[in-house]
Amino acid sequence: MEHEVVGKLKARLAAFKHRHPARGLKVIAVAGPSGKTTTALLLTELLRESGSSVMTLTDHGCFLNGQKLPLTYDVTPDDTQRSLTLARQKDADYVVLELTEALVESHVLPTMPLEMSIITGASPLADALLNQPVNYTVVPSGLDLGGLSVAPHQAISFGHDVTAEAQVVRSKLLRRGTEVELVVDHQTTFNLATHLIGKANVYNLAAAVSAAYVLAIDMSTLEEGAARLERVVGNYDYLETSQPYDVVVDGACDDTSLELVLSSAATLKKRRLLVALDASVHSEDRLALKRHCDRLVMVGNFEQAPGIDTAETPEAAFELVARGAKKDDLVLLVGKQYAARESDNTTRAHRMSEPTGE
Repeated sequence: MEHEVVGKLKARLAAFKHRHPARGLKVIAVAGPSGKTTTALLLTELLRESGSSVMTLTDHGCFLNGQKLPLTYDVTPDDTQRSLTLARQKDADYVVLELTEALVESHVLPTMPLEMSIITGASPLADALLNQPVNYTVVPSGLDLGGLSVAPHQAISFGHDVTAEAQVVRSKLLRRGTEVELVVDHQTTFNLATHLIGKANVYNLAAAVSAAYVLAIDMSTLEEGAARLERVVGNYDYLETSQPYDVVVDGACDDTSLELVLSSAATLKKRRLLVALDASVHSEDRLALKRHCDRLVMVGNFEQAPGIDTAETPEAAFELVARGAKKDDLVLLVGKQYAARESDNTTRAHRMSEPTGE
């Protein structure tokens, strides 16, 4: 309790020290179990295409209108307020912020007036965000808002459900992108295309478009804005190799994200789907995962199951699936360890795929 009181005091003092910079900004916070970074980056591009200046603060880096900044925003309350101060100094219209556990634990969230919260799915971080006062909220259809601070008229929902205010009525998965048809407010249709791949990115785009719609940006800019983001590191990310088969890395690790990425890969494969899951993936239903793929290798010690192999390390699992891969197969590397970002904007999986020179 004493630690919490001290933390709240430090957060308030940091906001006072920097003259409450969030009060002069439209701050949009994104939370959920997955898709936070991608949704934040997609919304950033939609806002920029409409003519707005945007600072984006994510665990993939901090950016001002697409230019990377040497900032940290969630280590201490002072870091956060310093980043918001820079946004004001640079005349940013919006700050799009990915909510992290460290940011919540720093108690800085209550010091920032929020224009909007975007929820990608149910999670403790999403609950923390939903309990903050906010002007507008974007939520997945079916999410229970009972007892929380968000009034129904302040929220817009997205999803495939017919009750969603931003309903996905059609999507087409391509090997190098995704096409999505959205109907917003049951009357306005948007046909959009993104370079991002897979079913998860259908939802990420729907969330970002829902937010843009509520913010009343120029809707004629949505098509170009959706196409601006060409890649998110570790999000159904192709590795450049000299092999006759494709290799893709994705950071999914929760059950919902796993289902989306595996079913997407099964749809997009040319021949066979060979999957390696690193130790960050914790699923109780391994056989359900196996039904999507022709071969499954998991890192860790598990009881033997039909068609499922195990390996001690991510590298060993990658080697197992790659060894059996043939022309036109799809090798899919899944989990936070494979998708861990390197300093050169690649992933650990990219490093594994590089020739050793032996």
